[in-house]
Amino acid sequence: MTPSRTTGSSIALLPALALLASGCCGFGDVECPDSGLDTGLPPDTTTEPDSSTEPPHSFPFGDPADFPDDIAAEEEQYARDMAFFEARREAYQATGAIPTVPPSLSDDPEDPQFEFAGYMRIATADEQERDRLAREDKEPAEPSREELAEEDRELYEDELAGTFVNDAGEMWDWLPRDLKGSLEAERAARGDVDTRAADESHYLQEEVELQGLRAVLGGDGRSMRSAYSGHDMTRFPWRVIGSLETNGKPRDQTPVGRCTASKYGERHLLSAAHCVFSEGGGEGSLKTRDWWPGADGIHDVNDGGDPTPNGYKNIQWYYYDKKYVENGWDTRDFVVLVLYDNANSCSFGGLGYRVDYSLAGTDHWNFGYPLHSKECPSSSPVADDQCKGSMWGMKAEIDSTSVSYVFHDHDTNEGQSGSPIYDYNGGNRQIVAHVKGTWTGSDNRGIKLRSRVFDFMQSAREKFPSSHCDW
Repeated sequence: MTPSRTTGSSIALLPALALLASGCCGFGDVECPDSGLDTGLPPDTTTEPDSSTEPPHSFPFGDPADFPDDIAAEEEQYARDMAFFEARREAYQATGAIPTVPPSLSDDPEDPQFEFAGYMRIATADEQERDRLAREDKEPAEPSREELAEEDRELYEDELAGTFVNDAGEMWDWLPRDLKGSLEAERAARGDVDTRAADESHYLQEEVELQGLRAVLGGDGRSMRSAYSGHDMTRFPWRVIGSLETNGKPRDQTPVGRCTASKYGERHLLSAAHCVFSEGGGEGSLKTRDWWPGADGIHDVNDGGDPTPNGYKNIQWYYYDKKYVENGWDTRDFVVLVLYDNANSCSFGGLGYRVDYSLAGTDHWNFGYPLHSKECPSSSPVADDQCKGSMWGMKAEIDSTSVSYVFHDHDTNEGQSGSPIYDYNGGNRQIVAHVKGTWTGSDNRGIKLRSRVFDFMQSAREKFPSSHCDW
């Protein structure tokens, strides 16, 4: 993958801490049992603030390292949940009995807002590789006439808001009551029912001047973010951008960089749908993933360091638009990944995001995880200039936009799909798009965060709040 309505200033969201007793109970589908430097690298010409230039952030809900027990408890809960859902799948296949709505979706096992949608196939490793190679050979296409006709359609105009699927393949269509009303009420509570914008989870103590050289396609202008290059990957914002890795991959292995996802909510990640689904043809298959926030493969390869400095996170639910998976509509190439509800999930913080129809001609940042074997700039400290499972990115221009897309100058590789395109406004980073793939020899293409995408993201936050934080 070589590869508006102006909203004005965003609304400040003051963090409100609601820390509860941590532990595994309360965030899964099965009840838990009781349980009493000098690197020699060239100077960095992209200066998106990092741990060396940015003052420390004050998180009222702690840091990921403050909650080590949550990681083990989450893994145990995930294993119980998978056993629970696999048993339901076997019962359905044997008897045809429709399962009840699981507790993690609703307290009501007969909730009419959810309809059982069957079971999605789980893609094998060989199928995932064939899908990856097919995407490499796929020419980018213009939207179909039917797709164009619905390009401006608001999320609340559809009875079906989206579909949830988990790693066992169990699918549930979500038909919420009065989604428009609930979303408008949520915006009104922030001060402006007409503005779709959400700030970061916290604020800087002072302004940080941004400088940097703009690079264009044709010459690789990316720089690395790694402990090897002097960046603290346990610090914000690097820890809220992570590599999507094969579900169950051992933590001591070098990250591959299957795709990228960024954290935007208390327990919510944004990525590209093609990162976790094969699409089209009336059916799809799920590519199960884990999220490795701030993954650092080069630190592992060159220094023997930890490739997962912030641990890893299981995905509880994948929330997607059926028009992408079943119809292959590229304008719906977005997905929200829902993490388990615990203090560790909260403590990473999250990027802000907004709808902005005045993006053409403006500079934005992009950082993500190129496939480990792809070639990164000559500043890469590994053989053959491989990207090697670390974060790479740059500042570049969004040249133009359409209803659903941005066309941008950021240099990308396969694996950076789903990575955030964001700006930095006085200490408030806000996502305006995410990387999708190639377009022409002079532009790459991203999914613009239009009103439908924003409302999709917000609906996931409303459906899956956190019992540990709220910002």
